[in-house]
Amino acid sequence: MKNTFKLNIVLTAVLTSVGLTACGGGSDDNSTVTVQPEQPSALTDCMWQNSFSSKSGTGEDPLNIAFPDSNVNYWSSEFAVPEGAKVTIDGDYPYSRHFSLVSYTAEGLRVNSLLDSTIAPNKGSVNPFIPGNKRLDKSRSYTAQLELGELPENPVENTLYAPKTEGNKVAMLYRVYVPNKNMDEKGNASFPRFKVQLANGEVKTGNDACNVLQVKRTPIQKTTTISEATSLALFNQQLHEGFPAQQIPTWYKAFSGVDNIKCIYKFDPVTKKPIDKCEGQPVTPKLNYWATPDNEYVFAMTSRRLGKVMELRGKLPPTVKTLNNDPLFEKTDVRYWSICSNELITTATNYCLYDEQIKNVDKDGFYTIVASLPEDRPANATEACGVNYLQLSPRGSGYMGEDGKAVGHGDLGIFIMRNLLPDPEFKQAVQNVKAWGEEKTVMGDYLPDMKYTSKEDFEAKGCN
Repeated sequence: MKNTFKLNIVLTAVLTSVGLTACGGGSDDNSTVTVQPEQPSALTDCMWQNSFSSKSGTGEDPLNIAFPDSNVNYWSSEFAVPEGAKVTIDGDYPYSRHFSLVSYTAEGLRVNSLLDSTIAPNKGSVNPFIPGNKRLDKSRSYTAQLELGELPENPVENTLYAPKTEGNKVAMLYRVYVPNKNMDEKGNASFPRFKVQLANGEVKTGNDACNVLQVKRTPIQKTTTISEATSLALFNQQLHEGFPAQQIPTWYKAFSGVDNIKCIYKFDPVTKKPIDKCEGQPVTPKLNYWATPDNEYVFAMTSRRLGKVMELRGKLPPTVKTLNNDPLFEKTDVRYWSICSNELITTATNYCLYDEQIKNVDKDGFYTIVASLPEDRPANATEACGVNYLQLSPRGSGYMGEDGKAVGHGDLGIFIMRNLLPDPEFKQAVQNVKAWGEEKTVMGDYLPDMKYTSKEDFEAKGCN
């Protein structure tokens, strides 16, 4: 039986309805804020399906695919717009770090993002995602349009563009990043609500809108760049100990799925020829397979065969503080930052740390993260000792076949680090890396240094 996994290695950032479970997300602040949105008159929750999720933290979960971020909630919608119809989207800005509606091609190629900060509010409402604005104002509604056609050079305000296809089929994802503390997974806002005006002028809302749009009642399906058999064959090359991990751990920016496969496995799936290194290879600056246009990523392959403990040291870019119901939206270098451990073959996410969970930085603004399996965790890899801890994948690459043990599937790991919506003046963002090999030059201290170590060697450093 041909079994394919989503091995696009496109490092997307998608997640369904979870809170801050996989990464903790807790705080010592016990304050409670109860802010409820106004009840809409015509809900269209029927438009939305639970999508990719890392709630389980394991690739055993069939929805834990496409490298979801554990601090983000995701829902999908696939439907068909009747010819000549106009689609309106009514929504409420969630109480969260970020939200967006993103349209895609049927193959998952990102097309357009209706980005929170660019959505003009309804009269009397406030957009809480604009720097300087109040985040907790109760008047927070907006109205947008769905337009089928090419994305213009100058998009119309409050318009989400989706590609014109046969049958007018549309695929979109709704993302909510880091809901405020004590609020639900949608950030105490209802789902975006759809209204359809047919060509004859008739208006459909609620369940009638879902019916006329022929909404698909299942989550967005997996897509694949290469088959499981091909990915296992590439893995089995075992060009060196720990392959496909770099013996000197190295970050690479994520480009297209084909590019990333080429870099990881040192094999070009187009030319069918091996490559010596990623640096200098041509790349396509286009992430696909349900990636968000608002994020860019770097990834690094690791193997416990090269060292059971990873030590990372880097600088955290200033980010917006939102979890504890902060009252104002601030201007910062990056909207959101995270680092996650993942399974290469299944593309599952295991554990993540995001910016507000990095509790310890030194006087120069540097953090230290230790990553390992629980049994290898150094005794001083604790907050009390100034160290942030990230657990590695307990399933390695996620491939659990007996034939995978000898070649190191159980030892492999992949780190993914995200930068969301950097300020244009922040030149050290992932977004400014244009080719493999220039990651450190561009990002400087904001790209963490990595090294293999051991439990004993790290414990020898003591507790700061």
